[in-house]
Amino acid sequence: MKIGHVFITFALAACGATVISDRYGNEYGDWYNPGGDYRWQLDLCERQAEARDIPLADRKAAMRCCMYAHGVPIGDPQNCRA
Repeated sequence: MKIGHVFITFALAACGATVISDRYGNEYGDWYNPGGDYRWQLDLCERQAEARDIPLADRKAAMRCCMYAHGVPIGDPQNCRA
């Protein structure tokens, strides 16, 4: 029984390590593209959102598009293309 708990804990920790989140609720990364690899893009895009004074209501979409513009795969990039 204890081995099962250890395995589940390890599996959840491994899955959590593959995804990073911004403060607006977006998640980046998956099993094959670990989110930790996108840390510099996340920091850059958050700084840009603050500097450009993007309204809070628009920041979730702006962050996703900024991350996509810097090479981070997102679920539906169609909304980010001009």
